[in-house]
Amino acid sequence: MIKGIRVLRKKVHIHPVFWIVFGTGVLTGHFWDVTAIFFIVMMHELGHALAALFLGWRLTSIELLPFGGVAKVDESGTRPFQEEFIVTLSGPMQHLWLPFVSFLLLMTPYWNATNHEMFLEKNWMILLFNLFPIWPLDGGKLLLIVLSRYFPYRRAYRLALLSSFLFLMLLTLWVAFHRTILLNYFVIALFLLVMLIKEWRQQRYVFMRFLLERWQHSALNELKSMTVSVPSDMALMDVVEMFYKDRHHQIKIQGKNEEYLITEKHVLNAFFNGNYYNQAIGKLL
Repeated sequence: MIKGIRVLRKKVHIHPVFWIVFGTGVLTGHFWDVTAIFFIVMMHELGHALAALFLGWRLTSIELLPFGGVAKVDESGTRPFQEEFIVTLSGPMQHLWLPFVSFLLLMTPYWNATNHEMFLEKNWMILLFNLFPIWPLDGGKLLLIVLSRYFPYRRAYRLALLSSFLFLMLLTLWVAFHRTILLNYFVIALFLLVMLIKEWRQQRYVFMRFLLERWQHSALNELKSMTVSVPSDMALMDVVEMFYKDRHHQIKIQGKNEEYLITEKHVLNAFFNGNYYNQAIGKLL
């Protein structure tokens, strides 16, 4: 336990702008507000981090931002769906017990009913916002997990990002027409937009990481098998884009007069060998 705490302490990074926002809050008389947000966000991200460490994930950092946080892991879509659900939901689950902390603080002279109401409002607000289906919020990650059950990973990833763009645009329009205080929201919306654009540009890199992890994954044969039928003239790149996250694929190549069956490992060996990258899959025969 102590070792885990030391690991987490080394991985926590606070964005410089966070200190500016925190200092501004203190100077403008909102000390308890910014302290409450800091505490809630910290507990939220620790929920993700502890679940990831418990399941043996490679946790790279926990970054606290001016209006939220991100627990970053070095995984590329190869973890089981159950683990991804647990790690993703472990953040929002922290919000269920946090109100009891505020109830206990009411017994001290440093906390009052006004602070308690403020804490509950911030807690539920952060929870609700994180469940919006926008990448990289928890709701956006849950959306990708669900889509990955029904679509090949490359397509699911793209659909999750496109859905995030659409929902962010609709949410921004709703806020613009129904709210009078817009500055805080538009700062957060701009941050999310930048993150989405960055993620969209890294699609190919993320997909290559996904394929590389599968290629090196020794337990790939333990996954449920799935047969993918493709014509012999289909490009190898198009074939690997048909791979699902939680399946082990058998590729059935349809020739002119007969069919051939090869394994996913065979296809990935040829893909990463480089000689067949732009070739038709029929060349593997």
